[in-house]
Amino acid sequence: MSYYHESIKPLFLRMASMPLAIVLLMVLAIASVIGTVLLQNQEQADYLNQFGPVWYWVFRSLGLFDMYHAWWFIGLLGFLMVSLSFCLWHNVPRMLKEMRSRKVTLAEHAWKRMQRTHELKLSALSIEQAKAKVEAMDGWRWLSQDDGERMHLRGDKGGYHKWGYILVHSALLMVLVGGWMSVQFGFRGNMAVPEGRTENTITYVKGTGVESLKMPFDVKCNSFDIDFYPNGMPKEFKSNLTIIDDGKEVLTSDIIVNEPLYYKGVRIYQASFGDGGSEINLKLLRLDGSKRIDTMKGEVYKTYTDKESGISLEFTDFKPFNVENMAAPGAPKKFQDIGPAVDFILRGPGLKPVKVRSFLNPFEVDGQNQGTLIMVSLTGDVRDFQSFFLGPDLTNPKEWDLFHAFNKRIGDGDASVGLQAFKDSVKEVYGDKTPTDMQDLGMRTLQGMQVLSTLPWPFIPILDDYEQHYYTGLQLAEDPGMNVVWIGSAILVFGLCIMLYVSHRKVWIVLEPASKGLRIRVAGLSNRNTMAFEGEFNAFLRELENNIASREQTSEQGASK
Repeated sequence: MSYYHESIKPLFLRMASMPLAIVLLMVLAIASVIGTVLLQNQEQADYLNQFGPVWYWVFRSLGLFDMYHAWWFIGLLGFLMVSLSFCLWHNVPRMLKEMRSRKVTLAEHAWKRMQRTHELKLSALSIEQAKAKVEAMDGWRWLSQDDGERMHLRGDKGGYHKWGYILVHSALLMVLVGGWMSVQFGFRGNMAVPEGRTENTITYVKGTGVESLKMPFDVKCNSFDIDFYPNGMPKEFKSNLTIIDDGKEVLTSDIIVNEPLYYKGVRIYQASFGDGGSEINLKLLRLDGSKRIDTMKGEVYKTYTDKESGISLEFTDFKPFNVENMAAPGAPKKFQDIGPAVDFILRGPGLKPVKVRSFLNPFEVDGQNQGTLIMVSLTGDVRDFQSFFLGPDLTNPKEWDLFHAFNKRIGDGDASVGLQAFKDSVKEVYGDKTPTDMQDLGMRTLQGMQVLSTLPWPFIPILDDYEQHYYTGLQLAEDPGMNVVWIGSAILVFGLCIMLYVSHRKVWIVLEPASKGLRIRVAGLSNRNTMAFEGEFNAFLRELENNIASREQTSEQGASK
């Protein structure tokens, strides 16, 4: 029976052909590898910096930055689905018919092509008795046919093996349909929720732009907790979230990486974290010789301007831990936390914008105070930070006063220049309570004399205090085809097991009268694994001979009585 018009038969057969499906699968596999190696849906500026303008436009025109939504990828997916559908439509009816219809008789030329044949001759046993004995053998499905002269029998094992082919191709089609459903009707986007706040909108990259999508519910971050390894890398971070639907709190749960929260078909994953707008207090140590220390209160992701100098500080990040390897080159690693730090971009009239990292604590090595450290990046990239030791410990107001006292004596041309000037300055600032680290204090003060005068800024910004707030980075995804993919994958595994491990074994037996009793002819065939079938066929023959021989002995004993 033909299910299509003869005029389209060549096209139908071509679409249902195995070579076409293999080619399409290979092209999709290569495309998927590209999509895995090339990070998808990143910022366009990152792609431009990574590949340069020429390759950027080549990759962008091919849709490689959002490959799984590219027209050509969806087209390949659809083409493969059509090919698999035609393949099933063409082959399944024939396979089902073959499994239902089993030919009992074999022509003589067919016997000669059988993989295994054998012949027995017995006496004192009728055809009906031999037939009953054969059909009693376990594990085989038997059919019989009597042509008047001979009795034909056929036995089958593993006759359902063609279901493996049907299930594998159907499962592949299900997986592709599930993937298509996810691409067309699903979404995956990011949401940043500061502690104590509520958000309901995700953002995602589509093509070369960024789009937003409002969720049918709100997500509130009640708290965020994080643990660190000794080297400063995050060990585990988790969020306590509350789902608010129609103004009502309906669900509260903790989530960690790889353990999402599920609500209304949307999975909420713990993806990242960052500063959620920490409150920052800076000390601005004026370099105009007045010893004045002003304060600036700010918040991460906001910009503040010093009205006196016109210099602005754009706070970009805050980190409570900054772990560095303090070991010498070649020595075992020795990690040390150098304390909280805030990053900001400093801009001002006549100044080149630079990124600065200012620390709360002085820099110490093996308990020895090395004074205040700042880091400066001329490019604005945190990977280009360079360390600058300013000299005095500017977190200690007395060292700031000592620097000015010593600087004043040197500037006034006092006769007691040098060591005596320093001692007099210490006496002025500390009184009778002489510091125990006089030598280190002197070295830091001299370094400050050399360094601070070279700074192009009118003040030194030093982190004084903070109140940290995190944001939790969530990834929200709705994948309507995921269950279809999982079911298809399970069916695929089951079908592959049938295809790989189940073989169709067939035996034909002809019982016909002979001059001195009964002649039994046996033939066997397997569609795969002929070596294993040889052993099974021999075992079948032994069982057959034993059963018939025992019946023959019983018949002879009955005849003698």
